[in-house]
Amino acid sequence: MANRLDWQSIAGAVRGQRIGRRIVYLETTGSTNDDARRLAVAGEAEGTVVLADEQTAGRGRSGKSRWLTPAGTSVALSVFLRPPLPPDRLPLLSMLAGVAVVQAVHASTGVRCRLKWPNDVMVGDLKLGGILVETALAGAVVAYAIAGVGLNGNVGAASLGPFPDTALRPTSLQDQAGSPVSREAVVTALLQSLDPLYEDLLGGRHAIIRERYVASLDTLGRRVVVLDLSGGRAEGIAEDIAESGALIVRLPDATRREFAHGEVTVRPAS
Repeated sequence: MANRLDWQSIAGAVRGQRIGRRIVYLETTGSTNDDARRLAVAGEAEGTVVLADEQTAGRGRSGKSRWLTPAGTSVALSVFLRPPLPPDRLPLLSMLAGVAVVQAVHASTGVRCRLKWPNDVMVGDLKLGGILVETALAGAVVAYAIAGVGLNGNVGAASLGPFPDTALRPTSLQDQAGSPVSREAVVTALLQSLDPLYEDLLGGRHAIIRERYVASLDTLGRRVVVLDLSGGRAEGIAEDIAESGALIVRLPDATRREFAHGEVTVRPAS
């Protein structure tokens, strides 16, 4: 494969971390989240990363649509974790993953991206990538969690076409940086950003994660339309993020409503 990822250099750069303790490299796969899940079921220690050069059946928003990773171009990885969290605090994983992506992209490429609640990675109104956290419960505790990250890399956004599950138009790191980027640098920076954030989570420093997530959001203070999973629709001003990770929206009648899940469309400023 042309432009094959140098995964050994990434492994060397994160040696000694919890996140990246082992890297499983796959030239091609259907879904890195599925691969990480199989490792979890088999008893793998947390912190293992599944990294692929090509992904043919990745999942996008809500785990339903396809997220394709053309061979040798982009970033597709999943991190396997066993967080000591009750189910109602699981949104912290999506928050810390989002913060890590924003930090890593800027540190490794100079591209400044932001987050659209809950898990879209954006540059302006263009979608650079996304985060998908999938979990398994054992009774009232989390058995394991898989945090998947997909970023469009050295590929022209025009060749990607529209996303099947959103009106957002795509962009890529190459388009935003103006030239091809080092995928090894992006992945290394991402794992190096994830590691201390996960240590914050393990140490109970949840407020720090939420604060950094809020600071990374481009949704707050803007007029939004929210479609919830039941098909309900609400429009108002996105005001805050609850401790649970829910989006707090002030409706036209001045009441506030929390949305734990949903599709958000940001209205242009009038």
